[in-house]
Amino acid sequence: MAAIVEAIGLISGVLGIVQFGLDNFSSDDSEGSTVRITVGLDFDGGLSSSGGDLPDIRLFNEVGGFLGINVDPGTVDSGKFSDITVEHNDDAGSQAAYTLFSANDNAICIAAASITWPNGDKYAWVATGVANAPDCLWIDANNDQPQTGFQVHWPEFVNKGDSTIPDTPEDQAARIDYLCNAGPPFKLRSQPDTDPKDITYWTPITRRSSGSDERDVAATSYGPPKHAVSAKYRRNNPQTNGTTIHDMIGMSLVIGDSDIHKATDLCGSETSYGPDFVNVKTGMFCRMSDKTLWPTCNGADVTDNCFNFDSQQLITNGLAARSESYKKVIDWTSSQ
Repeated sequence: MAAIVEAIGLISGVLGIVQFGLDNFSSDDSEGSTVRITVGLDFDGGLSSSGGDLPDIRLFNEVGGFLGINVDPGTVDSGKFSDITVEHNDDAGSQAAYTLFSANDNAICIAAASITWPNGDKYAWVATGVANAPDCLWIDANNDQPQTGFQVHWPEFVNKGDSTIPDTPEDQAARIDYLCNAGPPFKLRSQPDTDPKDITYWTPITRRSSGSDERDVAATSYGPPKHAVSAKYRRNNPQTNGTTIHDMIGMSLVIGDSDIHKATDLCGSETSYGPDFVNVKTGMFCRMSDKTLWPTCNGADVTDNCFNFDSQQLITNGLAARSESYKKVIDWTSSQ
């Protein structure tokens, strides 16, 4: 294995290469993947209180399958690093191509992150230039900072032997826009989403008739919530950990109440992909199998052609639309 890993990052607004020595990574003795988080260094007249609570870590594979989670992994001091190991729920050799960093209550300023996969492969990411942060990226769950988390698609930030940094200003700008705004490579989360649980990922590569690759369609994959599903929505299906996106489609229901997670947006998106979703605040339900939008039943004037909370069923023409109940119910409400 090479003694240096080259990460692509923004340096003074221009794409460049940041070299990571092997001492910037964890050892290879874990059966899971280990994420190393390095925080910024406090100094007089500048950065202060950069250390804090380490973020929750959720891992996903290249096709959006959820691999594992580590919540409340501890704290880290200014200028220091900490390693967070996440055991994979399936084959330990799976590649954790995507990592979702979800902030906790004590703000932290992340300068760099790296990951070591079970097979020893290593990737790195640097925060320089992200969200107008020259030294590190602040994330926080209790509103002290606007960002509550971010995702990284590790392979897109490694400088391989066959890849080059664009030379012209136009190509540089296009590449920066792609890495920062396309969605899957890197994506920020912000208030009021205090516990990000989903990633945007590239759908599996499809082949054009010419034989070339096309990978320009993004979809959404969901990980489990930080805490166990509340008894209010658990019914007889308390388990959520280990659920892959493929398992969730068609047999799972997500219940939320956030203003940024809307059934109307989910159904209206051509690229959204995931379980059925109901927002208890807006009173709307999205059936993902056909991207149709329905109101929730209120027991008074809306009793048909609506989603019934008590039975967790979509009622159409007086009949339940599903032949069986949901096998998994995931509670994203603020009261969980």
